[in-house]
Formats: sequence, structure tokens, C-alpha cells
Amino acid sequence: MKSLQSRAVAGGAVWATVVALAGANSIGSYLESLTLTRFDAFLAARHSQAVVALANTRGDSEAMPAQLFDPVYQRPFSGDYWQAISTDGRIVVSRSMADALLTVASPSDSDAEIAYIVGPAQQSLRALSQNVMIDDGSTWTVTVASSTAPIEEDRQGLRRRLGVAFAFVVFVASAGAFVLVLFTLRPLSQLRKDVIARREQEGELPTDDYPFEVKPLVADINDLLARNRDIIDRSRRQTVDLAHALKTPSAVLRIELYELQMQGADVQRGMNALDRLDAQLKRSFARMKASQDSASEGAVTSLEVSLGRLGRAFTTLAKKNGQTISFSGPPGLHAKINQVDFEEIIGNLLDNAFKWSRKTITLAATASEGWIQLVIEDDGDGFAEGQADRALISGQRLDESKPGTGLGLAIASDLIAAYRGTIELGRSEQLGGAKIIVGLRRSD
Repeated sequence: MKSLQSRAVAGGAVWATVVALAGANSIGSYLESLTLTRFDAFLAARHSQAVVALANTRGDSEAMPAQLFDPVYQRPFSGDYWQAISTDGRIVVSRSMADALLTVASPSDSDAEIAYIVGPAQQSLRALSQNVMIDDGSTWTVTVASSTAPIEEDRQGLRRRLGVAFAFVVFVASAGAFVLVLFTLRPLSQLRKDVIARREQEGELPTDDYPFEVKPLVADINDLLARNRDIIDRSRRQTVDLAHALKTPSAVLRIELYELQMQGADVQRGMNALDRLDAQLKRSFARMKASQDSASEGAVTSLEVSLGRLGRAFTTLAKKNGQTISFSGPPGLHAKINQVDFEEIIGNLLDNAFKWSRKTITLAATASEGWIQLVIEDDGDGFAEGQADRALISGQRLDESKPGTGLGLAIASDLIAAYRGTIELGRSEQLGGAKIIVGLRRSD
């Protein structure tokens, strides 16, 4: 379980359950003990009544039952019984005993003893026995007993009520733990949002907006963001310096090669190498600019405007080459990308399609929740089996029968990646040639 929220909620629920079970057990035991104490007090009161009746009647088997006139002693096997047995063998019992006797251990001295016994009709009884001496000098063992069924019913009812009550306590405690965790972890959620927001804007995280315990983490993140910006800035400066350092010698070499070519020298291989070098420089500048633009995340491009401009330019080119190109897509689409970068991506992909198509090129734009998909297809030979991924690698020319540097798709891929988009290469089912699918984030 790696989620802090899940850990905290689960821990709170487990702790609440443990506390509830312990509380229910403790309270249940206390109330059961209290119930049993009251039951024993009830037995003691009835025992006192039996002793008084025994003393008044001197153990007369006819008179004593009349002294204890409680109806529960009159109904056979009612669950309430009394009996008195003298040391000389006389026995007096309640009518509820019928022909049975209570089997109890002989009490020691004059102390009362309470125990669970099995009574008539296999009833579970709780009995109180005590040796008493009456006025005539005789000693009797007086026993009263009552069924434990009411106690068991009370226990079960008590357990049920406590179970329901403490189940509700566990539910409330778990819900409270969940709410408490959400409230406690809110600063971390806000921290995540603030860190994501720093992808789209400059500045540090507001340290004072966070609790004391989170402030050191926020300060460390600010330091990390600052170091990351510094590294990126230095890398960009080094890239720019290197690109500019190569740009001038490249131009000089191109002029020298051109002069040699005018003199009849074969310099085509040198020209091709310079073309590749210039394309690499262009790619470096494009990647640097795209990283700067995507870092701001503020750029938005209207596909209707940009594709309209590209459509006019490529439609004219198609007419000159005897080809056809079609554009389709719903109006009002906007992508989260700089307009110049968008047109460079689509321009490179369309230029590549024009090189290899025989007659037909199509571009279709569709929209889904949060994304725009652009599909470019042609009727050329397409990508050979297993060669599509190589086309996105810098300088990988799959076919050198056409002029070019082999960097068009690589530049487009770099720009798309800078804006956190996607690009897929495959074969067109409709036209039979190449199929390139570009995914860009949609702007509402």
C-alpha cells in the first residue's frame, strides 16, 4: 500500500475497530457483571424470605409453602424454586419442584454460596445456598434458585445493541479519519498543483502558503526548480553558441565549394554534407525554440487558420506537380502549440508526403476530449516493413533516390515531443502509402 491517504484511512479504520471492539467488550463485561450482581441480589432477597418462612413455620411442610405465596413457586417447573433440608433429614420444597430436588454442594459454615446448577427438566439455574439455624435449634440448608434464561436473553440483547452502537462508532470514526486525512493531505495536493503550474510559468513556490512541516520540502523543490532552470538555460546557451559557431564556417565552406563547382570540380558530396550540417543546425534551433515555447504553455494555434494557409501553398504546389491534396476537419479547433512550430511540423510532413506520393495526399483533423489528431496519408510506396521507426531517427534516410537530408521527420518528431504530443508512422489502408498520425493537446 503505497498511498499515504490509503494508509492513513486504513490505519484510522483499524484503530477505530480495535478501540470499538475493546470498548464493546469492556462495557459488555461491565454490564453483564452488573446484571449478574442484581440477579444475585434478587436471589439473596428470595433466600431471606425463605429463611423467614422457615423460622416462622419451624419447617412445617404444609405451612411453609403458604408463607411463600409467590405464584412462581406454585407452577411446576416454573424456573423458580426453593428447598430446605435439615440435618435430621426433614425436607421441605416449593410446589414448583414437583418430585425433584436441587442438587447443590453443602455450604461451608454459615456463608452463602452461589453456583450454577442443573435443575428440574434440565433447566440451567443459578442457586444460592446457606446453612441457617432456627429458634428450635435445628440446622437447615436453605436453597433458592432461578433460571438463567432471563440473564442469557439480557446478555444477547445487550451484545446486539452494543454491536450496533459500536459498528456505528466504527463507521463514524472511519468517515472522520477519511475527512481528516483529506484535510491533512490537502497541502500536498496543492503542492502538486503548484509544481505542475510551474511548468507553465516562472517563479518559485509560495513557501508561506504551506504548513510548517511541509515548508522544508517546498524549499527543496524551489532549489531543485532553480537548478533545473539554470541547467536548461546553460544548455540552451551552449547550443546557441555551438550552432552560431558552426553557421559561419558552413557558409564559408558553401561559398568555396560553389566556386570549385564553377571551376568544374565534383563537389556534390561536399554539398550534400553541408546540407546535412545546415539541417542539423536548423533542427537544433527548432528544438531549442520549441522547448522555450512549450515551457511557457501559453501558445495556442487555430488549425483553421494555419491549415488554410498551408492548404493554399500546397494546393498550388500540387497543381504544378500534377498531384492532388485535400484537407478536412471540423472548424474551431485550437491546439496548444506555437503557430510557427505547428506549421513547420505539418509543412515537413506534407513535404515528405509530396516527395513520395504518386498522385494523392490527404490530411484529416479530428478532435476528442483533450486531444487533436491529424492524419496525413499518401499513395506512395510507404514505409518498408520494420522501417517506420528508423525514419524518426536523425539523418536516417530510408531511400536516397530523392533529394533531402533525412531530417524532416526527425525535426517534426522533436517539435511534437517538445509540446508533449505523439507521432505514429504506419501504412495507409485507404491509399496504400505512408500514414502519419500526429496527436496534439487541445485548447478549449
